Amino acid sequence: MKLSGWWLVSVYVTCFHPSLILAIKRIIVNYSSQNLSSVPPGLKPSTEDLDLSLNRIQTLSAKDFSTTPRLHFLNLSWNILENIDRDAFNSTPALEILDLSHNKLQNLSDQPYLLKTGRLQFVDLSSNMFSVMALGREFSTLKHLQWLGLSAKSISNQDFTYIANLTLKTLFINANSLQTYEENSLTEVHSEKAIIALSKSDLDIAVAKDVFAAFKEVEFTQPDSGMKVIQQIHRRGILRTVSLEISKVETTWEVLTSGVNTIFQSSIQQLSFSDLTMTKMEGGTLLSTSHIMDSFSTTRASVTEFIFNQKELYDFFINMPARNVSLTQTPIIFMTCPWTVSQIEVLDLSDCALTENVFSVDPDTECSTLTNLVKLVLRGNNLKLLRPLTSRIHLMESLQHIDLSQNTLTYSEEQGKCVWPPKVVQLDLSSNGFDQSVFKCLPDSIRILNLQSNRVTTVLSDLRVLDDLRVLDLMDNRLLDLPSCQAFPNLQKLSVRSNSINSPLPGALETCPHLEDLDLSRNSFICTCALREFAALIKDRATRPRGETLGLTLGHWPEGYRCSYPESWSNSLLEDFYLPEISCNAWILAITILIPTITLVVAISLICHRLDVPWYLKMMWKWTRAKHHAITSQRKTEDLEGLCFHAFVSYSQKNADWVKSQFLPKLEGDYGLRVCHHERDFIPGKTIIQNILRSIEQSRRCVFVLSSHFVQSEWCHYELYFANHQRVTRGMDSIILILLEPLPLYLIPSKYYQLKSMMSRRTYLEWPPEGAKQKLFWANLRAALQADLPSPSEREE
Repeated sequence: MKLSGWWLVSVYVTCFHPSLILAIKRIIVNYSSQNLSSVPPGLKPSTEDLDLSLNRIQTLSAKDFSTTPRLHFLNLSWNILENIDRDAFNSTPALEILDLSHNKLQNLSDQPYLLKTGRLQFVDLSSNMFSVMALGREFSTLKHLQWLGLSAKSISNQDFTYIANLTLKTLFINANSLQTYEENSLTEVHSEKAIIALSKSDLDIAVAKDVFAAFKEVEFTQPDSGMKVIQQIHRRGILRTVSLEISKVETTWEVLTSGVNTIFQSSIQQLSFSDLTMTKMEGGTLLSTSHIMDSFSTTRASVTEFIFNQKELYDFFINMPARNVSLTQTPIIFMTCPWTVSQIEVLDLSDCALTENVFSVDPDTECSTLTNLVKLVLRGNNLKLLRPLTSRIHLMESLQHIDLSQNTLTYSEEQGKCVWPPKVVQLDLSSNGFDQSVFKCLPDSIRILNLQSNRVTTVLSDLRVLDDLRVLDLMDNRLLDLPSCQAFPNLQKLSVRSNSINSPLPGALETCPHLEDLDLSRNSFICTCALREFAALIKDRATRPRGETLGLTLGHWPEGYRCSYPESWSNSLLEDFYLPEISCNAWILAITILIPTITLVVAISLICHRLDVPWYLKMMWKWTRAKHHAITSQRKTEDLEGLCFHAFVSYSQKNADWVKSQFLPKLEGDYGLRVCHHERDFIPGKTIIQNILRSIEQSRRCVFVLSSHFVQSEWCHYELYFANHQRVTRGMDSIILILLEPLPLYLIPSKYYQLKSMMSRRTYLEWPPEGAKQKLFWANLRAALQADLPSPSEREE
């Protein structure tokens, strides 16, 4: 299968140097699989990573990379390269990764272009058409080289002489096309690790002998089904290898168990299998050794048979004499309990298909032989109920670290009380289905708790106190508020990143006296008054010196803390959020509004009082009502027949001066109104009563000038009485009161009860002594009296 440039990146990261992580973050200019016959012209000077794999490029000229001085990564694998100009890389001084595998280069001793690539760290020349492995002198100039990939038909002594002065991290040899191999050819190479792609021929045995003698770390890929290379461990006098990895192997259960036994009888400390396929699940060999290995791991194992003794398989792995045992990415549904007290300290069973019945001996007996186990990883299985699972492991008395993440675990009180091992200090329950009930199923000794990506909405207040808890991770849950530390009095680090916390209460922080690190980022903060106090508190804590007792380190501050609402603050940094005290304190806001308002009202009242504004307003209102009344009560012409006067004026003789000097001249002289005045219009010879009745009947309105003298006049009383009687008879409001001077009701005699009634329920005009107000007075009076009466000549006709 053809390998892409991404494979190259992966190998580089895994095998020798972490700096390529920077290359991964950069953008690769990808010309892969474009059917190119040459390097495309016009490459940009900013190009750092270039993929030209899977094309038909045959030659590299001196000008092909002249425009790419910053080139760092170049993949030319799977082309038909036959010739590379010695100056092809003159303009690429930064080149560190070069893949020329799977081409048609023919002479390893003549690669002069490498003289211009002094910074190379990764070179892959495997799967070309090299006849011999003889490396040229130019390889000795690659002082920074760490990963070297080679292949040839023949490997002999002295082939690696020119790299004897180099110390590699990884040597990769593809032996698929190997035809001859001279013993001890690889002993001159200095490399920490050797990766050998075996040819499944007898030559593999000779190669394996030298590899075991020369390298500390060895990886064999695609060995034969009989795994003959493993048998060479005891046939070589010197065994330098301490770590052995075997990948992409298909073998029988008998061969596998036999080979593992062979390895355990050697000095190898680390053994791992990957992409292991087991067939013929019978005839296995039990492990019989007192040698305890550092680690044994198996990844992506599978069985081709459907019916076999699964217990034999499980027992083989769980009784492995190793301190670290790993069986991952393998579809096992159960794991047995060791027969005797196991030496396993770290057990990784992640990404399998285990249930909470794992390790169970029988319904009444739990596993009691994993007493040395310190770390247990059950990540990514089919675990569902937490309470039964704690029963499976509660006898593992040395257990301190437990990883149960990426399952579908839940807990409710109906499951019962949880029983944990006594020394658990770190518990990973992330990516499960827990709600807040999980806090009732925690070990007392817990120090570090990871509850990321669950369904916790709150932290209950009635929890059992966990004095030892120091770190709590609640990232990516459904919290609505910052949790209280009442149940975790010694908490030092808290993460509630990516929850639903909008307006956290500052009181929660006050319950965490030992909190040093807090991550509240990526919450949707509602920047209103409710958040104001909390925002001020965390800004204060975040800016204090680290040595202070209340100093607090905020994760992802300030960029991770932004407002989501209201619109005016949307996407603003919480660091910049500010609302004044007056905006949020109702009392201050009320006082701020009321004091100016009251002051303004008082000032306006004083000004109005000073300018007598109320009087003007009252008079304007009376004038408006009078005009409105005049319009709405307008009578027909026949209704005005028999009326001679607009008004009959009634007053006390002691107010005669005002009537004669003010009232009559204004109404008759200025406004042209006809006023019935008794001194002028009473008919001699008739009685006073007759004249009064006649005058009232012939007048449209009766105007009474009220004063303290008015209520003492007997004739005035008669006139008021007759006018009121006339008002009832006519059915129209014909009485107008003018208050010439203040007249309290208590000064009015009881016989004037009609007057009292009128003054209490109808408006009256007040005579203003100030000349400026008198115009409005006369306007009101005129509006009340104005009417189109027939002229005297018309009446005579």
